[in-house]
Amino acid sequence: MDDKTVLYEYWIVFGDYVRIARMQMFRSIQHSMVQVDLGAVNHNCRIIRAHIGEQCQLCAVVKADGYGLGATKVASQLGEHAELLAVYSPDEAGELLVSGVTTPILVLSPVHSVDRFHPMYHGLTRGDVQLVVHGVSHLESIIQLAKRIGRSLPVQVKVDTGLHRGGCGLQEATSLIEMIRSHQMLELKGVMTHFISAVHDEELTRVQHNRFNHILQSLSSPLPDDCLLHEANTAGTVQWKWTHRNMVRVGLAWTGAVPVGVAPLQDILPVVTWRTRLAHLKCVKSHEQVGYSGKWTATRPSRIGIVPVGYAAGYPMGVGAEGDSEGAFVRVYDEQFKNVYGDAPVIGSVCMDQIAIDLTDIPDCGIAHGIELISSNEQSKATLTSLSAVAGVVPHAIISRISSKVHRTYLEVQPTTNTSNQKQNVSI
Repeated sequence: MDDKTVLYEYWIVFGDYVRIARMQMFRSIQHSMVQVDLGAVNHNCRIIRAHIGEQCQLCAVVKADGYGLGATKVASQLGEHAELLAVYSPDEAGELLVSGVTTPILVLSPVHSVDRFHPMYHGLTRGDVQLVVHGVSHLESIIQLAKRIGRSLPVQVKVDTGLHRGGCGLQEATSLIEMIRSHQMLELKGVMTHFISAVHDEELTRVQHNRFNHILQSLSSPLPDDCLLHEANTAGTVQWKWTHRNMVRVGLAWTGAVPVGVAPLQDILPVVTWRTRLAHLKCVKSHEQVGYSGKWTATRPSRIGIVPVGYAAGYPMGVGAEGDSEGAFVRVYDEQFKNVYGDAPVIGSVCMDQIAIDLTDIPDCGIAHGIELISSNEQSKATLTSLSAVAGVVPHAIISRISSKVHRTYLEVQPTTNTSNQKQNVSI
């Protein structure tokens, strides 16, 4: 059997007649692939650690399947640098625990109960999972869960300083923290809050920071030094060291990106590359329209390339050039992805399973030549940051929406006998 094909057998039943049908699937029909550079993840974590200093701990956020990059794979690397991993739901925590991740896990959503057969239940019995308490009413559910498990549970308190997306109100925060400190079935591991607009609004961020300070100073006695205090997300961590406290909570920065409008940390590296190949070529005359609704019109005889990826795979809609409005770009390579031909504009409507690009200025590009929808080359116009800016969303909204059906591969740094490191492409 050809190594590029897979044979699937299935049964077809017609009354008493049974026959085996064979369906042939071609592995070569793989329209795109996301490549995650785990070496770059390690590098970025070292940059972040150097930025926050030795006295500050790191909580690495890996919710939404590690922002779509594979939570278990990236967590295995992040755990070498972070003291804590944050997820949103019990199922996300369970996936990490089953994979063998040993770094403590913080579950951000309000958990009221856990089935005893759920992986997170056993994580709680071992003290490997910390729960976030969102209010006095929520606290009773956590206490009952602790009694059911038969051991004290490590918890953190989330204080709502203005975002109004979970957490206890300012009026009950002090009493809630005191209740937890005095309860024998609970261990207070941390107190946290979340900024509303740390990207652009320093004044509002300082207001939240001061509200958080007020809660901490109103306690009957100071919290111990090992109690984790964290408010800074990626934007706060990068821009304002006064937000660091003794822990920062970072997600986007370890991917090598920052929100649009925030200057990245020096020497941070892109982690994500999204690749495909050119599927088709069309020549159109001047003044002819391309794509649904004719949103792009050729101003000259043009050579149009068709890329077999669209919004069904997670490529953002509304990023094609229209009229005088510039849109997103893709990076164009030869067939081996070795020689760069340049950046080509995405034009017109993004379709369900394809986009059109203008290759008029790249005449040497042909069928099956390489296309990067997201490029890790910082000189390209097709970087994650550039694409997110055109789409009008944060970078993690781009990568977390890439379909799970798009194949992920991983570049890992392998030790060698000399002083250099060799990256190996590892597929899952």
